[in-house]
Amino acid sequence: MSRDKRLQDRSIYPHWCTDTVRFCDQDAAGHVNNVALCAYLETARLTFMRDMGMMGGNPDGTRGISAGMTVSFLAESHWPGQVDLGTGVIRLGTSSITVGSAAFKDGACIAAAEMTVVRLKGKTPHPIDEALRAHLDKYRLKGFSEA
Repeated sequence: MSRDKRLQDRSIYPHWCTDTVRFCDQDAAGHVNNVALCAYLETARLTFMRDMGMMGGNPDGTRGISAGMTVSFLAESHWPGQVDLGTGVIRLGTSSITVGSAAFKDGACIAAAEMTVVRLKGKTPHPIDEALRAHLDKYRLKGFSEA
């Protein structure tokens, strides 16, 4: 799914944050390496989860955890600079959400990902309540319909 061209379109993302390209993010050839790209996408996912109230510390004991990530590396990138990170909801399940995210630098989409987050209470999947579902629904990616 992360090769889906729609994920490479800046205009579909309702949630944004940034990260800094560090000198140490480069490989021996001077390209930003795949581990750094995944770290940028992790920043996007975790910032989104925090802003949606899905991190730990909720009074009811619920939290969201990563259950998987499919990423495509789409273009070379280099130090220095900033990456713009867009994120939004692709699908809402019973106790999980699938988010799409992309990293943009110097006008190019350099990586795109599909990431699944499961809502847990303790170690057990916990249903997404109606209030959270309504909140998450406002962050659906443009052009993706409920599957």
